[in-house]
Amino acid sequence: MANKEAKSKMVVTVLGCGTSVGAPMIGMQGLPQFKNPKNWRLRASLLLEPAGRGGPAVLVDTSPDFRQQALQFFPKMPRLDAILLTHTHADHLHGLDDIRPFNFVQKEALPLYAEPQALEDVRTKFSYIFQPTQEGGGKPRLSLHPVQEKPFRLTACADPFLHHLEIIPLPLVHGTVSCLGFRLGPIAYLTDCSYIPPTTIAKMQGLELLILDCLRPKPHSTHLHVDLALDYARKIGARKTVFTHMGFELEYEAFKKSLPRGMVPAYDGMQFRLSR
Repeated sequence: MANKEAKSKMVVTVLGCGTSVGAPMIGMQGLPQFKNPKNWRLRASLLLEPAGRGGPAVLVDTSPDFRQQALQFFPKMPRLDAILLTHTHADHLHGLDDIRPFNFVQKEALPLYAEPQALEDVRTKFSYIFQPTQEGGGKPRLSLHPVQEKPFRLTACADPFLHHLEIIPLPLVHGTVSCLGFRLGPIAYLTDCSYIPPTTIAKMQGLELLILDCLRPKPHSTHLHVDLALDYARKIGARKTVFTHMGFELEYEAFKKSLPRGMVPAYDGMQFRLSR
């Protein structure tokens, strides 16, 4: 393991790979498929860290399950240095209050990067953060950074690893709303999309790892279904493709067996060690 870590530069952890209601949806936990723990899926989120250092860390989305994800899958001495927000639907945002312990320990505001409209949504949905209201057990401390379509770096973070990590926003269509994916070096993370523009596909050539939306077998108005996700995965051509944001309809073992070589379903806690 030590030799493997020495050769790795980046560790990616799937914190959750479920759809907006999670899997199982409330009331479905008695179905036979949920005897397999890989079919239990927290809401979709991702963590990226340099290998073997215990920090810094970049989080993509603060799902409602963020506290549970951090307790299960973060290192024993966790850090959080930046948050990237794909969009402001509840299943990707509403765990935001649970960043407070990182504020307490690190004694600093955490930078959050998102599209300008998404930042306005954060100010509205979590207005108490930005107003002089009662503190009680503390409020999340954030610094908001607007993201356009141009590549950017996490300049608000002090660590050299983050300074050298170029992040490319990847515009997506999510039903009738816009959403961002992100390319972080050799990885692209695309969740919540029903259409990927050709200009976005062009920004993903030479990927080592693609993590891609795939909700269910049947077509859906706001997400990719299996056939469409496979089509996009082939067009993008990453060395490895992992499907996320999956509903209960996609049973882990059966879905895995059905996929072409180089493509697999995600499971909560799944990790990848990348060499660049």
